[in-house]
Amino acid sequence: MADGRLNRGGSDAPRLRLQHTLWSLGKLPMNAATEWTLDEKFARVAAEGFEAVECWLGPDNEVEVRDALARHGLGLALGHRPFTAEDTRRTLEQAVRLGAQYVLAQPASAFTPLADVVALVREGLTMSTDMGIPIFYETHRNNFTETIPQTIALIDAVPEIPITADLSHFVVVGEFYGWAEEDAVGKMRPILERVRSIHGRVSNGEQVQVDCGDGSTPWARFFVELWTEAMRGWRRGAGPGDILPFSSELGPPRYAITTPDGLEVSDRWSQSLVMRDMAVEAWERSGASS
Repeated sequence: MADGRLNRGGSDAPRLRLQHTLWSLGKLPMNAATEWTLDEKFARVAAEGFEAVECWLGPDNEVEVRDALARHGLGLALGHRPFTAEDTRRTLEQAVRLGAQYVLAQPASAFTPLADVVALVREGLTMSTDMGIPIFYETHRNNFTETIPQTIALIDAVPEIPITADLSHFVVVGEFYGWAEEDAVGKMRPILERVRSIHGRVSNGEQVQVDCGDGSTPWARFFVELWTEAMRGWRRGAGPGDILPFSSELGPPRYAITTPDGLEVSDRWSQSLVMRDMAVEAWERSGASS
């Protein structure tokens, strides 16, 4: 867990690990009358080369999900939204109990004072070290980390903070279009240098989640650039056994764009596979340029 990275031991070279999120498997297949069962979802995830699933779990479903993941040879990561150190403690204890490999946190709200969020993060990092399980702090709307300036203020106060980068939120809040003169990478640089996992979702600067087509659209290429920079930053200092998780995360309605009758206009499952391939491309580019 050196430098906040997920490390699975051994002498293997640092690598990318493709994952999915349980939330983004909801309401699939697209516009169908019957949703895939949990086992069907995890079977498809495993068959497409994803190695783990990131979940938000409670006492009503944690055992069912853990057991289904085990049946399909998939790892587990846990998410939560802490407002207090006790919130973090409960989730870290749950992670240890369920054998999760790391925890991600969406810290507090955009209206929480910086000093309170700093204390929350510092306490979380201490508990993470004591319990031997990594914790990452996600960039996300309606959290303290919803904007680049607030996130950089948190980094200035806690320079060692490990980050889960869901850059779609920065792109829609900042209304970035991927134009060179915007210097999006430069503005995000302190954040990209601290990335320890990535959430895959693409924004076009107006909507937080849009279709990537086959991965060749301008907004898709912009995100390959952003992910490449984040991966390049992660590679610096990475050592044997270190793993960079990349989770495909395309939200169901109301995240997904729909027609007025609630039907989705984009196949999230197919798009998750496009993003998987985009992540692999970004990883290869980050190594070639390092």
